[in-house]
Amino acid sequence: MANEEERRKKSELLLPESGARPWGVRPFRFPRALWLKKKDKKKKSRRERETNSDEERAPLPVNRGEAEFYNEASANVAPVAVQASEYDPTNEIIPSSIPEDTEAPREEGGLFSEEGLAVALAVDNAAEDEFIYAAIEYDPDSKPPLHKNRRFRLYTCIALVIVVSVVVVVVVYITKSAKGDEIVNLSVDYTPPPTAAPTLAPTTDREASGIKEQIEMGVLQRGVTFQDLDKNDPRWLALDWILFKDQMQLQSNDKNLYQRYVMALLAYSFDSLAWHYCGEHREFDPKFGNVTEEYVVENCTVLDMTGDEEEHSVWLSSTPECGWYGAVCSSDDVLRGLQLIGNSLIGEIPPEISQLRFLQYLAFNGNCLYGTIPPEMSTMPNLLSLELQGNGLSGYMPVEMYDATKLQLLNVAMQYDYDDTCQRSNGTLVYTMYARGNLANGLNWGLTGNVLGNQTSRWESMKGLHIFDNSFTGEISDQIGELKYLVFLRAQNNQFSGLLPNGMTQLKKLRELYLYQNGLWSDIPPDIGLMEDLEDIRLGENMMYNPIPESFYNLRKMKNVWLQDTYECSNVTNDCEASPDVGFEGTIQTEIGNLKELSQLVINNNPFNGTLPSELGNCEKLSILHIHQTNIEGTIPKSVCLLRDKMLNTETGTGIFYADCRPNNKTGDPWISCSCCTDCCDHTTRVCIADD
Repeated sequence: MANEEERRKKSELLLPESGARPWGVRPFRFPRALWLKKKDKKKKSRRERETNSDEERAPLPVNRGEAEFYNEASANVAPVAVQASEYDPTNEIIPSSIPEDTEAPREEGGLFSEEGLAVALAVDNAAEDEFIYAAIEYDPDSKPPLHKNRRFRLYTCIALVIVVSVVVVVVVYITKSAKGDEIVNLSVDYTPPPTAAPTLAPTTDREASGIKEQIEMGVLQRGVTFQDLDKNDPRWLALDWILFKDQMQLQSNDKNLYQRYVMALLAYSFDSLAWHYCGEHREFDPKFGNVTEEYVVENCTVLDMTGDEEEHSVWLSSTPECGWYGAVCSSDDVLRGLQLIGNSLIGEIPPEISQLRFLQYLAFNGNCLYGTIPPEMSTMPNLLSLELQGNGLSGYMPVEMYDATKLQLLNVAMQYDYDDTCQRSNGTLVYTMYARGNLANGLNWGLTGNVLGNQTSRWESMKGLHIFDNSFTGEISDQIGELKYLVFLRAQNNQFSGLLPNGMTQLKKLRELYLYQNGLWSDIPPDIGLMEDLEDIRLGENMMYNPIPESFYNLRKMKNVWLQDTYECSNVTNDCEASPDVGFEGTIQTEIGNLKELSQLVINNNPFNGTLPSELGNCEKLSILHIHQTNIEGTIPKSVCLLRDKMLNTETGTGIFYADCRPNNKTGDPWISCSCCTDCCDHTTRVCIADD
């Protein structure tokens, strides 16, 4: 509208009002220089044609500053002297010729010279016009030059305006066709503002402010542009929110533009309206008179771990993003942590999350995320902790994740066989047990790949590696021993195979080694005693063999030992089942009494033999003891039975002591004589019954 008004005003300047002089056309003025006398012969002939009287006329007196005029139609009328300053351009008075035979007296500074020629008078410089016309001969039959014709000039100006207008319209049309929706029409019909609207109308200033281009170049990944995206794509919806719906109205040079856009993208990618906490907008918006999803400034109340109430802001509300639920920012309002645990997040992790460049802690565990881990996450330079466990992720673990050398905690566990159901805001259900949350896609087998392969050593800062309940394969590389800060390795319930590498014994700080439920074919490395901080070792449900190494009894911090249910596999059917006839063998050494911190000893379904040493009674913290389905015989030592009065009892509901103390095959003598066992088992039938 403003452009149209300017064009209208400009055209009014170019068109003359009625009776007004056209713009750019100067009024006709008589020259200030006097006319020169013509030659005598020519003057006399003209005068003979113009008059029937032979009477001679005397020259009119001319005053200083005046010019003489003569009208042929008024020959008998006295001449009129007209002041130059009182000139009326509508009065067409023709300047008369100067008579040749007039002899006027010559005065100093007068009008005529001695030869009868007119001379110029001095003119006041202040009254001079812009230029001075040259002296000309007046011809009543002649016409002015075409370029001095007022009508010609008027028509020329009008034609010029029309041509310029046509050129402008053509240029605008071509430009708009090339740039599409980014060009705004030059004219907009005026419409009254709406009385109520759920969203703000897009404005040209916001679209042309460079925000779109800035986000496109700095945030979007994999060569995608906004022009490529569908209008329902979360990346486009986040841009639309930033441009038109967010009342904070960030500019392209705001330092938190990327941060706020990515967080808005997460809200749309994870269906924030379906979240348990702080995702759905419920407040009445007095500004627009309705319930809106974007414009309101809302708060939400969440109970913390201690049961206290915490106040946060709803996601996609027009408040600083650092106040949104789960966001943790530093004092300079830079996002450092994002924690949305168990909040019914649904969808795929967008690769643009990698543009949270200063993020150190990311926790999306316990939700309904599907798809795979974007490799772009490996480029997050400050990421220290990544927790994605308890979702429905699948696909190949990107090898680019080895580039995240600053990672200290990687938890992608519990993707396979993790049963949870979430409901989208549109009412449809998502199941983590199935690929991409859809029953039609079949079971979800979790993440795959050889995650403990040769590049494992690149995680030089890793402290906690939690990858259990997935479908990872391959052998464990010997280079894992180079993770000198590794404290927790939980890789159970996968498909790892091969030996436990000797390099693993170099993990001096390792406390937990969980490798049960895999396909390992191995013994315990002989130098395991070097892992002096080891507290918890769980190697059951593998194809293990050989005795427990002697150095194992030097692990004075050991608390839990799970070596149960070693497998026997068929070469024909490849089926495996736990068997007491294969697996760890040999006797339990008397040095087991050195493990003063031992709480759990689970060695059932292995061909251990001999008797249970009395030194086990020194392990006064023992609460779980499983020695059934082994070849251990004899009588349980009294020192061990005394543990029933401590932790190894059922009165507190904690202690469990299993042994083959039932009649063998229902009739024979029990393998073990035990007066203090909580549960007795039949070695042959494998039936265990609680001891009353």
